Amino acid sequence: MRIALLLLLGLISCTAPESDAQGQQVTVAVSDSALYYFDRIDSGVATSEELEFAKKHFIAEDSLVLSDPKRLMQAGLVLMSGGEDYLYGINYLITLTKKYPEHAFAPEALMQLALFFENRFNDKERSRNYLRALMDRYPKHELATQAEALLLLSSDEELNTIQNWLNK
Repeated sequence: MRIALLLLLGLISCTAPESDAQGQQVTVAVSDSALYYFDRIDSGVATSEELEFAKKHFIAEDSLVLSDPKRLMQAGLVLMSGGEDYLYGINYLITLTKKYPEHAFAPEALMQLALFFENRFNDKERSRNYLRALMDRYPKHELATQAEALLLLSSDEELNTIQNWLNK
């Protein structure tokens, strides 16, 4: 009888931690995926540290990102926010504008690309190209007015720079 009782207690003690361990593995698997980070972004609670961790998941789970315009926008902006993986972010935003041109995020993606090239690389020509594309493709969108203003502003700045240089 004692042996049966010890055996029963041994089985109970062995099975309880195993189920706890499985529960922990499920939690780790969920928090170690792109979907987890998309959920954190959607709920507005993603920390900057989590966004850094998210980058590798957005790249690794490329097919998940490419399947949805919202995910393309979110992953693109996160990847463009710094670090060496910014090319993936650029690619995601360009893909968004080509694969889902009628989606509400497409004009915003073009604006983000224009601002990114202007601010990160001081590539005014590429920035202007994205601003013009925004104006051409979405002339009635509210960002088209802002794109036009940015184009005029950049032209005036260049003109002032040239005039200042000639006056020296």
